Amino acid sequence: MSTVLEDVCELLDSYNGRDKVVRLACYTFKLYGCIKGDKPWQAAGSRLSNARMMLRLFDDIPMMRHTYNYGFGKHESSKIAATLGVLANCVDQMFLPVEKACWLHDVGILKLKPDVANKLEVFSTALWAASLYISLIQNFRALRHLWWSRDCLQSTEDVSEARRKVDIRLALQMVTAGKLFLDITHAVSCLPSGWLWGEKIGSTKVAAIATTSSVIGIAMYFARKRLLK
Repeated sequence: MSTVLEDVCELLDSYNGRDKVVRLACYTFKLYGCIKGDKPWQAAGSRLSNARMMLRLFDDIPMMRHTYNYGFGKHESSKIAATLGVLANCVDQMFLPVEKACWLHDVGILKLKPDVANKLEVFSTALWAASLYISLIQNFRALRHLWWSRDCLQSTEDVSEARRKVDIRLALQMVTAGKLFLDITHAVSCLPSGWLWGEKIGSTKVAAIATTSSVIGIAMYFARKRLLK
């Protein structure tokens, strides 16, 4: 019991860990509100979503440091991996000020024309979706590399422990791919009609998709902690 409590406290003590928990609560509230037709539950979910966004307002400097340290990805194993890494950093770096501008408009500090504000919102969501697509491509590349490593181990004796670790990483990467598919479905559904499946998925289904993704995210946190020792 004490170990479980320690793990939960460690999860909540970190910024990313607490964000996972708040995200789960946010979409669980929204899902329950959509199913029951209860507006207060949906409003509670929206407020939790706003709380997550408020914390992201201060992510610019850490993201700049990460982008600077990554550079042009010279440490990557291939030019494709480096290009994907640089592209992911650029998209994430652009997303933060765009989201900040949307928030400043919502609170009335930044005065924008309605059509400009709408385009900014769409651009913000498109950047979110693009970031997820890039992450999915990176995930598939990691999966391919792990499969290649596993095949190499098959022809070697006394590698059961090494192969077990590769199998664990493969399983985790596959689950991560599934989560990314859910997140992409969620992100694109928030785009206007005419953008792929934008606005074609009902709010209840979107909340269910996001809740499932949030559960997987927390489960993956504990799985990595337990299995990748």
